[in-house]
Amino acid sequence: MMEKIYRDADVDASILKDKTIAVIGYGIQGKAQAANTRDSGFRVIIGTRDPSESPSRGQASADRFESMNVVDATKKADVLLIELADPVQPAIFKRDILPNLRAGQTLCFCHGFSVLYGQVQPPKNVNTVLFVPNAPGRFVREKFLKGEGIYGCVSVDHDATGDAMKIVLAIAKAVGSTRAGVVEMTFQHETEGDNFEEQILYGGAIALMKACFNTMVENGYPPSFAYAKAIRSLRSVIDVMDEIGIEAYVSTGCSRTCEFALRTRGPRVINEDEIRKIFKETEAGVFARDWMQEFALGMPTLHRMRRTGTNSVMEKTGAQWRAEFGK
Repeated sequence: MMEKIYRDADVDASILKDKTIAVIGYGIQGKAQAANTRDSGFRVIIGTRDPSESPSRGQASADRFESMNVVDATKKADVLLIELADPVQPAIFKRDILPNLRAGQTLCFCHGFSVLYGQVQPPKNVNTVLFVPNAPGRFVREKFLKGEGIYGCVSVDHDATGDAMKIVLAIAKAVGSTRAGVVEMTFQHETEGDNFEEQILYGGAIALMKACFNTMVENGYPPSFAYAKAIRSLRSVIDVMDEIGIEAYVSTGCSRTCEFALRTRGPRVINEDEIRKIFKETEAGVFARDWMQEFALGMPTLHRMRRTGTNSVMEKTGAQWRAEFGK
Protein backbone atom coordinates (compact mmCIF):
# COMPACT_ATOMS: atom_id res chain seq x y z
CA MET A 1 0.00 0.00 0.00
CA MET A 2 1.42 3.40 -1.00
CA GLU A 3 1.70 5.94 1.78
CA LYS A 4 0.90 9.59 1.30
CA ILE A 5 4.07 11.51 2.10
CA TYR A 6 3.64 15.17 3.03
CA ARG A 7 6.55 17.48 2.27
CA ASP A 8 7.09 21.23 2.52
CA ALA A 9 5.38 21.97 -0.79
CA ASP A 10 2.24 20.11 0.36
CA VAL A 11 1.76 22.12 3.55
CA ASP A 12 0.67 25.71 4.14
CA ALA A 13 1.90 26.63 7.61
CA SER A 14 0.26 30.06 7.53
CA ILE A 15 -2.65 28.57 9.48
CA LEU A 16 -0.40 29.05 12.54
CA LYS A 17 0.47 32.66 11.71
CA ASP A 18 -1.76 34.38 14.24
CA LYS A 19 -1.80 31.58 16.81
CA THR A 20 0.07 31.30 20.08
CA ILE A 21 1.77 27.94 20.40
CA ALA A 22 2.44 26.73 23.94
CA VAL A 23 5.02 24.00 24.38
CA ILE A 24 4.04 22.19 27.58
CA GLY A 25 7.13 20.58 29.00
CA TYR A 26 10.63 21.81 28.19
CA GLY A 27 12.54 18.55 28.07
CA ILE A 28 14.24 16.50 25.35
CA GLN A 29 11.62 17.09 22.65
CA GLY A 30 10.12 20.28 24.04
CA LYS A 31 13.34 22.27 23.75
CA ALA A 32 13.96 21.22 20.16
CA GLN A 33 10.42 21.69 18.90
CA ALA A 34 10.07 25.05 20.64
CA ALA A 35 13.32 26.36 19.13
CA ASN A 36 12.51 25.09 15.63
CA THR A 37 8.98 26.47 15.69
CA ARG A 38 10.20 29.88 16.85
CA ASP A 39 12.90 29.90 14.19
CA SER A 40 10.19 29.16 11.63
CA GLY A 41 8.59 32.48 12.55
CA PHE A 42 5.80 31.52 14.94
CA ARG A 43 4.94 32.75 18.42
CA VAL A 44 6.00 30.20 21.03
CA ILE A 45 5.56 30.27 24.80
CA ILE A 46 6.60 27.64 27.32
CA GLY A 47 4.51 26.07 30.08
CA THR A 48 6.32 24.11 32.77
CA ARG A 49 5.84 22.66 36.19
CA ASP A 50 6.70 24.77 39.21
CA PRO A 51 10.45 25.52 39.49
CA SER A 52 10.49 23.57 42.76
CA GLU A 53 9.54 20.45 40.77
CA SER A 54 11.57 21.07 37.62
CA PRO A 55 14.41 23.38 36.51
CA SER A 56 13.00 23.63 33.00
CA ARG A 57 11.32 27.03 33.45
CA GLY A 58 14.65 28.64 34.17
CA GLN A 59 16.16 26.88 31.16
CA ALA A 60 13.34 28.14 28.93
CA SER A 61 13.80 31.69 30.17
CA ALA A 62 17.55 31.45 29.58
CA ASP A 63 16.75 30.42 26.01
CA ARG A 64 14.76 33.66 25.65
CA PHE A 65 11.30 32.12 25.76
CA GLU A 66 8.38 33.61 27.62
CA SER A 67 7.88 30.90 30.25
CA MET A 68 5.15 30.40 32.81
CA ASN A 69 3.14 27.78 34.65
CA VAL A 70 1.03 25.28 32.73
CA VAL A 71 -2.28 26.92 33.72
CA ASP A 72 -1.33 30.31 32.31
CA ALA A 73 0.20 28.80 29.18
CA THR A 74 -2.99 26.83 28.52
CA LYS A 75 -5.12 29.96 28.84
CA LYS A 76 -2.91 31.94 26.45
CA ALA A 77 -2.45 29.24 23.81
CA ASP A 78 -4.30 28.40 20.64
CA VAL A 79 -2.19 25.29 20.11
CA LEU A 80 -0.63 23.21 22.89
CA LEU A 81 2.28 20.90 22.11
CA ILE A 82 2.18 18.34 24.93
CA GLU A 83 5.82 17.35 25.44
CA LEU A 84 5.51 16.01 28.99
CA ALA A 85 6.71 12.51 29.84
CA ASP A 86 3.92 9.92 29.57
CA PRO A 87 3.70 9.05 33.28
CA VAL A 88 3.23 12.66 34.44
CA GLN A 89 0.79 13.69 31.70
CA PRO A 90 -2.47 12.47 33.30
CA ALA A 91 -2.10 14.35 36.60
CA ILE A 92 -0.94 17.61 34.99
CA PHE A 93 -3.61 17.39 32.28
CA LYS A 94 -6.44 16.88 34.77
CA ARG A 95 -5.20 19.52 37.21
CA ASP A 96 -3.77 22.29 35.03
CA ILE A 97 -4.83 21.84 31.40
CA LEU A 98 -8.35 20.39 31.22
CA PRO A 99 -10.08 23.03 33.43
CA ASN A 100 -8.53 25.83 31.38
CA LEU A 101 -9.20 24.63 27.84
CA ARG A 102 -11.59 26.49 25.60
CA ALA A 103 -13.42 25.46 22.45
CA GLY A 104 -11.37 25.50 19.27
CA GLN A 105 -7.96 24.94 20.79
CA THR A 106 -5.66 22.19 19.52
CA LEU A 107 -3.93 19.61 21.71
CA CYS A 108 -0.96 18.13 19.88
CA PHE A 109 0.72 15.16 21.53
CA CYS A 110 4.25 13.92 20.86
CA HIS A 111 3.29 10.33 21.71
CA GLY A 112 -0.17 8.80 21.72
CA PHE A 113 0.20 6.69 24.88
CA SER A 114 -1.90 8.74 27.31
CA VAL A 115 -4.74 9.31 24.85
CA LEU A 116 -4.79 5.78 23.45
CA TYR A 117 -4.97 4.17 26.88
CA GLY A 118 -7.46 6.63 28.32
CA GLN A 119 -5.14 8.27 30.82
CA VAL A 120 -5.90 11.62 29.17
CA GLN A 121 -9.41 12.27 27.81
CA PRO A 122 -9.60 15.59 25.92
CA PRO A 123 -13.00 17.28 25.61
CA LYS A 124 -14.81 17.08 22.27
CA ASN A 125 -14.68 20.82 21.62
CA VAL A 126 -10.90 20.81 21.01
CA ASN A 127 -8.75 19.16 18.35
CA THR A 128 -6.73 16.15 19.46
CA VAL A 129 -3.80 15.49 17.13
CA LEU A 130 -0.37 13.88 17.11
CA PHE A 131 2.97 14.89 15.65
CA VAL A 132 6.06 12.78 16.22
CA PRO A 133 9.52 13.38 14.72
CA ASN A 134 11.31 10.05 14.56
CA ALA A 135 14.43 11.02 16.50
CA PRO A 136 15.57 12.38 19.87
CA GLY A 137 15.25 16.12 20.31
CA ARG A 138 18.96 16.79 19.85
CA PHE A 139 18.86 15.36 16.32
CA VAL A 140 15.60 17.17 15.53
CA ARG A 141 17.35 20.44 16.34
CA GLU A 142 20.64 19.60 14.63
CA LYS A 143 18.92 18.60 11.39
CA PHE A 144 16.81 21.75 11.43
CA LEU A 145 19.86 23.98 11.81
CA LYS A 146 21.43 22.25 8.81
CA GLY A 147 18.38 23.00 6.70
CA GLU A 148 17.28 19.36 6.88
CA GLY A 149 14.52 17.52 8.73
CA ILE A 150 13.59 14.34 10.55
CA TYR A 151 11.01 11.90 9.14
CA GLY A 152 7.86 11.91 11.25
CA CYS A 153 4.21 11.02 11.48
CA VAL A 154 0.96 12.89 12.09
CA SER A 155 -2.47 11.78 13.19
CA VAL A 156 -5.88 13.26 13.96
CA ASP A 157 -7.80 11.55 16.75
CA HIS A 158 -10.56 14.17 16.93
CA ASP A 159 -11.28 17.08 14.58
CA ALA A 160 -13.35 19.70 16.38
CA THR A 161 -12.65 22.65 14.09
CA GLY A 162 -12.66 21.03 10.67
CA ASP A 163 -9.03 21.89 9.97
CA ALA A 164 -7.17 19.72 12.49
CA MET A 165 -5.13 17.97 9.78
CA LYS A 166 -4.01 21.31 8.34
CA ILE A 167 -2.95 22.44 11.81
CA VAL A 168 -0.95 19.33 12.66
CA LEU A 169 0.77 19.33 9.26
CA ALA A 170 1.65 22.98 9.84
CA ILE A 171 3.20 22.02 13.18
CA ALA A 172 5.23 19.32 11.45
CA LYS A 173 6.44 21.89 8.92
CA ALA A 174 7.32 24.42 11.61
CA VAL A 175 9.43 21.83 13.41
CA GLY A 176 11.09 20.87 10.12
CA SER A 177 9.86 17.34 9.54
CA THR A 178 8.14 18.01 6.22
CA ARG A 179 11.61 18.81 4.84
CA ALA A 180 12.19 15.05 5.01
CA GLY A 181 8.57 13.89 4.87
CA VAL A 182 5.77 12.93 7.23
CA VAL A 183 3.13 10.24 6.92
CA GLU A 184 -0.30 9.86 8.45
CA MET A 185 -1.08 7.04 10.85
CA THR A 186 -3.38 6.26 13.77
CA PHE A 187 -2.70 7.01 17.42
CA GLN A 188 -2.65 3.23 17.97
CA HIS A 189 -0.01 2.48 15.34
CA GLU A 190 2.23 5.34 16.46
CA THR A 191 1.99 4.42 20.14
CA GLU A 192 2.22 0.66 19.94
CA GLY A 193 4.72 0.73 17.07
CA ASP A 194 6.96 2.93 19.20
CA ASN A 195 6.53 0.71 22.25
CA PHE A 196 7.23 -2.40 20.17
CA GLU A 197 10.35 -0.87 18.63
CA GLU A 198 11.75 0.05 22.04
CA GLN A 199 11.19 -3.43 23.40
CA ILE A 200 12.50 -5.34 20.40
CA LEU A 201 15.08 -3.13 18.74
CA TYR A 202 16.52 -1.12 21.61
CA GLY A 203 16.00 -3.76 24.28
CA GLY A 204 17.10 -6.59 22.01
CA ALA A 205 20.21 -4.80 20.75
CA ILE A 206 21.33 -3.90 24.27
CA ALA A 207 20.71 -7.47 25.46
CA LEU A 208 22.79 -8.78 22.54
CA MET A 209 25.64 -6.38 23.31
CA LYS A 210 25.63 -7.47 26.95
CA ALA A 211 25.54 -11.14 25.98
CA CYS A 212 28.44 -10.66 23.56
CA PHE A 213 30.54 -8.85 26.19
CA ASN A 214 29.76 -11.24 29.03
CA THR A 215 30.45 -14.36 26.98
CA MET A 216 33.81 -13.10 25.78
CA VAL A 217 34.91 -11.97 29.26
CA GLU A 218 33.76 -15.26 30.82
CA ASN A 219 36.01 -17.05 28.34
CA GLY A 220 39.14 -15.06 29.11
CA TYR A 221 39.08 -12.17 26.65
CA PRO A 222 40.37 -8.79 27.88
CA PRO A 223 37.37 -6.66 28.94
CA SER A 224 38.52 -3.70 26.81
CA PHE A 225 38.62 -5.89 23.70
CA ALA A 226 35.22 -7.41 24.52
CA TYR A 227 33.72 -3.96 25.05
CA ALA A 228 35.08 -2.68 21.75
CA LYS A 229 33.59 -5.68 19.96
CA ALA A 230 30.26 -5.56 21.78
CA ILE A 231 29.53 -1.86 21.33
CA ARG A 232 32.02 0.11 19.25
CA SER A 233 32.00 -2.37 16.35
CA LEU A 234 28.22 -2.12 16.05
CA ARG A 235 28.29 1.66 16.28
CA SER A 236 30.71 1.83 13.37
CA VAL A 237 28.42 0.00 10.93
CA ILE A 238 24.92 1.25 11.82
CA ASP A 239 25.36 4.60 10.07
CA VAL A 240 26.72 2.87 6.96
CA MET A 241 23.73 0.52 6.79
CA ASP A 242 21.38 3.47 7.21
CA GLU A 243 23.11 5.37 4.41
CA ILE A 244 23.41 2.62 1.78
CA GLY A 245 21.01 -0.11 2.92
CA ILE A 246 21.51 -3.40 4.75
CA GLU A 247 22.04 -5.57 1.68
CA ALA A 248 24.51 -3.15 0.12
CA TYR A 249 26.54 -3.21 3.33
CA VAL A 250 26.38 -6.97 3.68
CA SER A 251 27.28 -7.64 0.05
CA THR A 252 29.88 -4.94 -0.54
CA GLY A 253 30.63 -3.11 2.71
CA CYS A 254 32.00 -5.89 4.89
CA SER A 255 34.33 -8.86 4.45
CA ARG A 256 33.09 -12.13 2.99
CA THR A 257 33.86 -13.78 6.33
CA CYS A 258 31.60 -11.25 8.03
CA GLU A 259 28.90 -11.76 5.42
CA PHE A 260 28.94 -15.52 5.91
CA ALA A 261 28.88 -15.10 9.69
CA LEU A 262 25.95 -12.71 9.81
CA ARG A 263 23.87 -14.50 7.18
CA THR A 264 24.27 -17.98 8.65
CA ARG A 265 24.63 -17.38 12.40
CA GLY A 266 22.76 -14.12 12.97
CA PRO A 267 19.25 -15.62 12.71
CA ARG A 268 20.15 -18.21 15.37
CA VAL A 269 20.39 -15.56 18.10
CA ILE A 270 16.95 -14.12 17.36
CA ASN A 271 13.83 -15.70 18.86
CA GLU A 272 11.14 -14.74 16.34
CA ASP A 273 8.42 -16.53 18.32
CA GLU A 274 9.18 -14.34 21.32
CA ILE A 275 9.21 -11.23 19.11
CA ARG A 276 5.73 -12.07 17.82
CA LYS A 277 4.57 -12.76 21.37
CA ILE A 278 5.77 -9.32 22.50
CA PHE A 279 4.02 -7.74 19.51
CA LYS A 280 0.73 -9.37 20.50
CA GLU A 281 1.18 -8.31 24.13
CA THR A 282 1.84 -4.75 23.01
CA GLU A 283 -1.28 -4.58 20.84
CA ALA A 284 -3.35 -6.14 23.62
CA GLY A 285 -2.29 -3.39 26.05
CA VAL A 286 -0.28 -5.74 28.28
CA PHE A 287 2.90 -3.67 28.00
CA ALA A 288 0.98 -0.46 28.75
CA ARG A 289 -0.69 -2.05 31.79
CA ASP A 290 2.63 -3.35 33.14
CA TRP A 291 4.34 0.02 32.67
CA MET A 292 1.55 2.04 34.26
CA GLN A 293 1.52 -0.34 37.21
CA GLU A 294 5.32 -0.15 37.54
CA PHE A 295 5.21 3.66 37.56
CA ALA A 296 2.34 3.77 40.05
CA LEU A 297 4.36 1.59 42.46
CA GLY A 298 7.37 3.93 42.30
CA MET A 299 9.31 1.95 39.66
CA PRO A 300 10.83 -0.66 42.03
CA THR A 301 11.81 -3.02 39.20
CA LEU A 302 13.47 -0.27 37.16
CA HIS A 303 15.40 1.03 40.17
CA ARG A 304 16.70 -2.46 40.92
CA MET A 305 17.69 -2.95 37.27
CA ARG A 306 19.47 0.42 37.27
CA ARG A 307 21.53 -0.55 40.30
CA THR A 308 22.44 -3.88 38.73
CA GLY A 309 23.37 -2.25 35.43
CA THR A 310 25.46 0.50 37.01
CA ASN A 311 27.47 -2.02 39.00
CA SER A 312 28.01 -4.45 36.12
CA VAL A 313 31.47 -5.30 34.81
CA MET A 314 30.45 -4.10 31.35
CA GLU A 315 29.39 -0.66 32.58
CA LYS A 316 32.56 -0.19 34.60
CA THR A 317 34.62 -1.37 31.65
CA GLY A 318 32.80 1.09 29.42
CA ALA A 319 33.66 4.05 31.66
CA GLN A 320 37.32 3.02 31.70
CA TRP A 321 37.32 2.30 27.95
CA ARG A 322 36.03 5.77 27.11
CA ALA A 323 38.64 7.33 29.36
CA GLU A 324 41.46 5.27 27.84
CA PHE A 325 40.52 5.19 24.17
CA GLY A 326 38.34 8.27 23.72
CA LYS A 327 34.69 8.78 22.93
